[in-house]
Amino acid sequence: MFRIGSVQLKTQLLLAPMAGYCDLPFRLLCRELGGVGLASTDLLNCHSILRGRPTALKLAATNREDQPLCMQLYGNSSDPLPEAAKWAVDHGAAVIDINMGCPVDKVAKKNGGSLLLCDVDSTVRLAERIVQAIHRTGVPVTAKVRLGWDRTRIVAPQLAVKLENVGIAAITVHGRTTDQFFKGNVDYLGISEVVSAVRKIPVIGNGDITEPEDVTNMMDLTGCRAVMIARGAIRAPWIFRQAQALLQLGEPGPEPDHDEKIRIISRHFELLMEHLTEREAVLSMNRRVSWYGKTMGHIKPLKESIRLAQSAREVRQALDQWQNRSNDRNNAAVRQECCLSPVQKNEKTYRFLSCVDCDPVVI
Repeated sequence: MFRIGSVQLKTQLLLAPMAGYCDLPFRLLCRELGGVGLASTDLLNCHSILRGRPTALKLAATNREDQPLCMQLYGNSSDPLPEAAKWAVDHGAAVIDINMGCPVDKVAKKNGGSLLLCDVDSTVRLAERIVQAIHRTGVPVTAKVRLGWDRTRIVAPQLAVKLENVGIAAITVHGRTTDQFFKGNVDYLGISEVVSAVRKIPVIGNGDITEPEDVTNMMDLTGCRAVMIARGAIRAPWIFRQAQALLQLGEPGPEPDHDEKIRIISRHFELLMEHLTEREAVLSMNRRVSWYGKTMGHIKPLKESIRLAQSAREVRQALDQWQNRSNDRNNAAVRQECCLSPVQKNEKTYRFLSCVDCDPVVI
């Protein structure tokens, strides 16, 4: 069990907010596979959701199966972030997160994201306004930060202390600086310094989590109390259930076999079709299949078929054909395993098979 303010989570594993990936279908898929304690929306522009822009509303869409949900907001001290936080609470958010770590220009160039690290005092005042705006609702406010803008400006420890003082309920630390983007290795020492700096609130470690063992490694090396998984979940949404088994039992849950992974991709596509238009669902799967392929060996024909698909029928057809091919291979393997002892005949050795569908094989 893990708690963020008033919100009790079933696990210490969180799905990170990721631009372009954390839509409702993907969150539901991860939850169905198991192990997710809290899932987050994509980054939400405070102006867009308050103006009711369709794209923003789609990013914030949720339902009863998608709980508990964190909505992540981005902006700066001149933006209506407190008002956006109220909107998010009214629209299903169990946790509000302030983005203080996104390095991409789309966010940072608007003085949001990682640029908030460059003016600690102003950022703390902004956080306090957001906390006060929704204080009566009981919904906790958290912050996701990087270590600093660059190695000469490491501010995460002092920022975390000040954020705790104004009521921030938890801090997620991505163990890189802004100028690193996603290059280099995560800095465990940097995260551990944030853990040491705060008094009571939990610190959540983030960065380079691609295998279940990375979760326990992060917790052991930093002292963080929970782990947020980002890109590792895109390629393997079953990582949460594996990591949860590792935390509870000392052994990671099994890796899905090839057939189960095909079924997971198919389920993902059906969730996309339920919640998006057909065109949106197809385009999403066009883009995502290559991530799944990173865990599945040589499936280039399948990836190409889905990547080039123009309709739901073509996506489903590609998955069905690949599943059938997989079944054929499995059946052939079963037939080969049912061999009896070899016998001699006419100076050749025959291996007779007990399966009625098999012919003798010369060896």
